[in-house]
Order: sequence, then C-alpha cells, then structure tokens
Amino acid sequence: MTNIAFAQTPPAASSPPSPAASPSATPSAPSDPCGSILSIVNRPTVTTGVCTVRTGHFDLENGYTNTTTTGPGGGSSALYPQSLLRIGTADPHLDFEFGFPSAATSSVGVPRITGTSDVSLATKYELGYSSNALWGVYGAITYPTGSKAFSAGNAQFTGDINGGYTINSEFGLAGTLSFNALSGINSAGAAQSYFAFIPSLELTAALPGGPSQIGAEYAYFSAAGPGLGGKSLIDFVYQRDFGNHVQFDVEYGFSPTVINGQTQHYVGAGLSFMN
Repeated sequence: MTNIAFAQTPPAASSPPSPAASPSATPSAPSDPCGSILSIVNRPTVTTGVCTVRTGHFDLENGYTNTTTTGPGGGSSALYPQSLLRIGTADPHLDFEFGFPSAATSSVGVPRITGTSDVSLATKYELGYSSNALWGVYGAITYPTGSKAFSAGNAQFTGDINGGYTINSEFGLAGTLSFNALSGINSAGAAQSYFAFIPSLELTAALPGGPSQIGAEYAYFSAAGPGLGGKSLIDFVYQRDFGNHVQFDVEYGFSPTVINGQTQHYVGAGLSFMN
C-alpha cells in the first residue's frame, strides 16, 4: 500500500517565530531578533524558522503526534518523542542539528505494528536581518536507519530558503521554500525516491499576558509520495514559553486532499528545553 503519511520531510521541520526586532542602539543598526526560546524553537510546523541556537547553548525539542487516516484501510499512527538536538557553534548564526530515532506505531492498512523512524543530520544558517525581516538557509540529510515499516527506505535530502517578516507588534509572517529529494514506499511495496517542492507560509499572532503566540499555516507538497500528485496541509499551533528555558506547544492539522480515497488529520504536543 502506498504510504501517504504527513511527515515525509526530515523532523527538522518547525515553528517560525514572528521576527520582532529588539530595541536598537541606533536606527542604522537593528538588533538580531533571535535570542528568546520562542524565536529559536523550530517545531512543530512545516515552515522552518530562521533563528539558530546561539554560541554556548543547545536546544532539545520533543513532541508527540497522533495521525488519523480515514477512508479505505484507515487507522491511526503515532510518533514520539521526535527528539531534535540543536547545538550552537562559535558562529552565533550557525547551528548543527541531530534528529534521533522515534518510536512509531501504526494500524493504517495493516494490523497494529511498531518500530522506529530514521535519523537525520542538519545545519541552519541565519544569513541576515533588518529592523523587520530576517532570512536564512537550512539543509538536512535523513538516513534510512529505521524499521522497515517506518523507514523511507533511501536517503532523503532537503534544502530550504527561509524568511520572516514583522507586520506590526502583534502579527508576523514566516515562510519556507523547500526543495526535497524524498523517498517512500510505492504501490509495488518498494522504496522509491522522488522530488517534492514544498512551499509553506505561516501567520503568527502574539498573545497578551505572556510570551506566547498562535499560528496558522498552509503548506503545499508538489508530490504526496512516489507516483502521487500534490497535496495541501493546513495546521494551527499554540506556543507558550515558561521562563527562558522551557516551551510548550500544541497543534492540530489536516489535509483536505483525498489520496487513494483517504484523508488525514492529526493532533500533537511538544515540550522543548534550551540552556
């Protein structure tokens, strides 16, 4: 059966902040908007945030997602803890990232099975910023180290161009142009590589009463899997910081695209730590 799971990109896909700039000493020298945990944590959206983990710091992001597939051969699947370790370097605009294998379960089209997902290596670079915008790039490799039922079967490669724009003190936009050499199980049951262009756009709104925000995102996958057409994904996110070191998030997403008579929706939550 063709695999049409939501997450076919490396787990680094994530949550972009509203790039609100800090007060600047002079109008000609805006401060770098990256620094708070809300600006740096990179989950749970498709859009990849621009901000990197700073020198001497690390960030550990974790999450749980439960996806429900409706239609012929439907069922549910879960993925956890989705741990991503991001480490700052001597260059504060560059970090390195390691995606650990996650435990996975699924009852979609088969009796309930369990296993582990693939691992990934990635790097991110913040190219520049102005008083109301920032931009950068990201690259990742995912290795087929997981269980047969949950591995992509081949190495996967991702290259992203990321950006963010502050509309005003409450609203911000962020987006990613993602170019991917992905892999999935085709209709013959074999792993097959394919190309997917994945643009995404997220609108965020700061909430009163603390360092928190909500966001709504649209992403388009030019290919949903080997030999399949495109699909859309819409998701909604709430993120809240607790001090300078802990962030909590919850999310809901769905794909309105029908593939092989099936549709999908998911719920998730995450907890991230930054030193």
